[in-house]
Amino acid sequence: MWWYYRPDGAYEKCRCCCCQQEFHPSHKRFLPFPLAGQNRNPNEVGNRLCLYDGGGNCPMLSLEHIVIFHAYDSMPQARYEQEIQHTYFGFHRTSPASAVGIAQEGFRISTTGRQMLGYGVYFARSFKGTERKARYSGALICAEIQMGNVLPVTYDTLDSVSNSNSWHQNFDTVYYYHQEEDRDEFCVKDPEQILKWIIIMDDDRLRRYGLHTAFENTFCGCI
Repeated sequence: MWWYYRPDGAYEKCRCCCCQQEFHPSHKRFLPFPLAGQNRNPNEVGNRLCLYDGGGNCPMLSLEHIVIFHAYDSMPQARYEQEIQHTYFGFHRTSPASAVGIAQEGFRISTTGRQMLGYGVYFARSFKGTERKARYSGALICAEIQMGNVLPVTYDTLDSVSNSNSWHQNFDTVYYYHQEEDRDEFCVKDPEQILKWIIIMDDDRLRRYGLHTAFENTFCGCI
């Protein structure tokens, strides 16, 4: 039941197969937020935590595993190293309506307003890292990203990439190594680098069906 959850906006009229919206090929699924790591109970059979503590040392880092077991760890994966990691997991926070739009049409680059790492699609190193940066809430996205040729920057070199696309000619990604490691973030120039994603929803549908308070005792057999 939980694995086939669909939020409001995923259907045009009703919940029949004919009314289901078409989704981007990189969109893997929606999941309701109670399935994410912070809601797991170590004393409940079938709902226990991962054996690894979430300090970036878990060897089972698939997209689904990170979302379900390590979504709210401050550092669910080791710090990015270009020589070792060709793909990397990125975390993005937005509104439920925007998340449905991303599921349907994919990500779009940011080109307006202040853009600290220049124009592109922004990701944090963890969902915790998005709390201080995102302008919206209600949906969390975990994505697997092809990093390509990466330009590393620190606080002292941010001016070389801010509010421009000057780095696009020679690099695919800007990675900001923050003084506080868990606050790292990065920006990719091309949405095609975003290989696949899962969206965690915290929308009104969860509350209407009682899914925000219980895993099993819901108002109906499916949602």
